[in-house]
Amino acid sequence: MDFLTRGYIAIRGDKGQPQSVDETIEKLADCLETATLLEDRRAAVLSLKGLVRDYPENVGIQAFPGLIKVLHGDYKDGDITKSILETLTVLCSVEHENMVEDKGYKYTDLFLKEPSNVSIVLDVLEEFDFYVRYSAIKLLSTLSYNRNTDLQQCVLTSPMGITLLSDLLNDKRDIIRNESLLLLISLTRDNAEIQKLVTFQATFEKLLTVIEDEEGISGGIIVQDSLSLMHNLLRYNVSNQIYFRETSCMQQIPGLLGYVGDSEADHVPYSYEDWPPQKVANTVLVLELCRILTEPEGVNTTVNQKVMAQSNILLPIVQLGICSNAPAIVRTAAIYSIAYVVYDNTIIQELFAKMVVSTPPRLIDGVVGELDPAAPPGLPRPAMVSLIAIAVAADPGVDYSYTSRAAAAFAVASCLEGNQEAQLVLASMLKMPPDDNINSQYSDKPFSAGSLLLDAIQNWETSISDPYKVWFACTILSHVIMGNEQAKQQAGSIVFGDEANGEEPIPLLHHIMAQLLMAAKNPTTNCRIPIGYLCLLCTWLYDSPESVSLFLSESTHIQFLIQEIQSSANDPVVQGLSAFLLGITYEYNNDPNTPLTREKLQTILSSRVDTFTSLLSRLRDSSAVKNAPQYLEISPEDESISLSTGSLPSLLLDSAFVEFFKDTYEQTTRALKKKPSSFKKSSSVGETSPDGFNAISEQQLESYKETISSQAYEINQLKHQLSDFNNSKTTLQKQVMDLEERLKSMQMEETLLKNKVIDLEKSRMAMQESMTNMEKEQEDLLVCMGEQDLDIKKYRKRLREKGEVVTDSEDEEEEP
Repeated sequence: MDFLTRGYIAIRGDKGQPQSVDETIEKLADCLETATLLEDRRAAVLSLKGLVRDYPENVGIQAFPGLIKVLHGDYKDGDITKSILETLTVLCSVEHENMVEDKGYKYTDLFLKEPSNVSIVLDVLEEFDFYVRYSAIKLLSTLSYNRNTDLQQCVLTSPMGITLLSDLLNDKRDIIRNESLLLLISLTRDNAEIQKLVTFQATFEKLLTVIEDEEGISGGIIVQDSLSLMHNLLRYNVSNQIYFRETSCMQQIPGLLGYVGDSEADHVPYSYEDWPPQKVANTVLVLELCRILTEPEGVNTTVNQKVMAQSNILLPIVQLGICSNAPAIVRTAAIYSIAYVVYDNTIIQELFAKMVVSTPPRLIDGVVGELDPAAPPGLPRPAMVSLIAIAVAADPGVDYSYTSRAAAAFAVASCLEGNQEAQLVLASMLKMPPDDNINSQYSDKPFSAGSLLLDAIQNWETSISDPYKVWFACTILSHVIMGNEQAKQQAGSIVFGDEANGEEPIPLLHHIMAQLLMAAKNPTTNCRIPIGYLCLLCTWLYDSPESVSLFLSESTHIQFLIQEIQSSANDPVVQGLSAFLLGITYEYNNDPNTPLTREKLQTILSSRVDTFTSLLSRLRDSSAVKNAPQYLEISPEDESISLSTGSLPSLLLDSAFVEFFKDTYEQTTRALKKKPSSFKKSSSVGETSPDGFNAISEQQLESYKETISSQAYEINQLKHQLSDFNNSKTTLQKQVMDLEERLKSMQMEETLLKNKVIDLEKSRMAMQESMTNMEKEQEDLLVCMGEQDLDIKKYRKRLREKGEVVTDSEDEEEEP
């Protein structure tokens, strides 16, 4: 109890008289600086700990340097270390975050000014005592909260700091493990160097073990924290992704999500599960992990897609996204995961195209989430059809969120990205079921992917209350025909109306324009409906003279677009898109069979060119273009506002269309200002050459066209092969660079370990030298003791000789 007595004396004073707080703290601080006994320093620290909560400013001003000094000198003493760490945590805690002068920031900066202060706290983590470890972690967490970047730099200067922090994940005490997880999440945020060092401590394996012990996505907040740390380690970090893949951690992701049903069945069954809030949060984080690893156009994306597909990742994410009772946030994340996994990967796109899924069950009208037991089970259908049905809200009785519908539209676009064959297949399905369809008697009659799109596009009246129905359908069809002339021709061949019944056949292109015309005349039409139609038409007519010719075969189209531009009541985006469509029509109106020549068209447009270019500039600078979300993502905030106010999300333009518009804006603007004679003219069949001979025959022209087409196809194939080779080369080069980085990191770690070994060796040699000195001193003492014994015997002998009585058993035995 000495330390309590000493603390009491320090507070009461030498003569037992009460002291002021300042005097007491001053005396305790002086004790920290000058006391030679450990008990005195311990008593002073404990007293300061008791005072710091009530008088933080006084303790900080007078005792902060002393506390740091004692921490460095006595960190091996558990009681002192724990008390100092708790005192420093109070001093560094911020009370008013919006005040720069808050004492928490002040003492945090003072503490982090010397990296050795952080190093000593990290060294304390080697102590197994619960309270010491916990106090050290809490102080580091407080410092991280206040000045995370500065703390990160200090941690990097500690040779074993990252290792000690990572080892805490193995601590069997939940509180220590959980607090260390939160600290690592902060330290790994936006610091690639710390991310690499943490990763090479087998952290992924430790985290997956923690998740498994906590029952996977059904576990608690600790699973959420573990997945959050994984996100920090993998996002934008190429070398860590390679490590994650090569250590077979990536293959465990499907197991985290789980799959309900037989994986060998002919279709993915519908899944019914309970979804408590924590399970929702954990599942979303696992799905976002899939997206991090397969970010479109990422360095590791192609390899990661392949590994994940081989691990059967498609089964659980397709089930969660398309055929389960998962909440909207989970469904959206799962559908985006599908999109990322298949994006621009022909092999995985084909795997997905073959997947068949269950149709959503019918719900009881007016009862949320209650299934109708009397409803017959729906027929299984292709997964692609289900995605389009979600996007255009075609499933009766099922209410999909806007975020899920946008995700589904992007997923369909991802299935078509870089795959012209898939575009042609979907374009070939653009046909409505016949009126005498034998399935028409069923309420859940089957639809093809193309017929779902056509049904939404041609029935805009049903979209008055849901304008995104037409918008998403137009966006998907835009991706079907984008950059693919054959797909445009396939779509252009579709007609509405049966000539046998006396109906005039109307091409799909004209039909879309007619829907746009009728929608524009309706005052209740939301601007998203004409925007969707106009974006589709711009994509269709671009670089397609044949489609432009078909478009101009109806004389009212140009006049209607001019009226839309001139109408001040129209949305500026609609006006800009109308001008863009006119510019494309004028630029690519070079088909020999065009019903309206470029000269005639120029006569119509010439007086309004300045208006057109002004509207195009206005569209380019509009928020619809500048704020177009990547990958059609609707933010949770936007969705929340939409649900609470009954309004629509702010999504107006597809990011792919925005890129297309930006790339062609200058070209289209210049084309509108050109005279017809400035465009290159193509030779017509039967033209006469200057020497009077017929240039080429029609048969020869067709032959040349076939040859050119064949050669163009071969060139395309070679370009694709070259692109693949270049991509492979780039990937290999990146892998080499990543391996070199890993090697450097490992070499740095090896150097740190060698330095540690050298320090330990020096310490061992010092201890050995000290031991040698002690042994030598011991030998000297033994010699001295031997000499002393001889002197004693000599004196005893002399005493006996003088007649003195000396009694000593040993001496008597030694006498002759």
